[in-house]
Amino acid sequence: MTEDERIAALFAAPERAPDEAFVARVARAVDAERRMAAARVALWRRFGIEIVASAAVIAAFYLLWRLSPALTLEQLPVAPSAAAILVLFLWFGAELRPFAMER
Repeated sequence: MTEDERIAALFAAPERAPDEAFVARVARAVDAERRMAAARVALWRRFGIEIVASAAVIAAFYLLWRLSPALTLEQLPVAPSAAAILVLFLWFGAELRPFAMER
C-alpha cells in the first residue's frame, strides 16, 4: 500500500446507512417553505386587490367632491359623510375578521 492510498483510507468517510430522520426533517422543511411561499404569494395578491379597491373608493369620494357644487364645510351635510365613513370602517372590519380568526 502506497502512502497516498493509506492517507486516502484514513480520510475516507466510514460506510454507513443514510440518516432517515435527517432526510425526513429536511423534506418537512422543504414542504413548509413551499407552503409558506404559496401563502406569501396569495397574501401579496390579496394586498394588491385591497389597495386597488381602496384606491377606487378614495377616487370615487374625490370625484364626488370635485363634481359637487362649491360647498364649504359648514354647508356640507354631515349624515352622508358619516354614513360613508361608517361603511368604510365596517368594510375594513369585515375584511380583517377572517384573518383574526385563523389559527
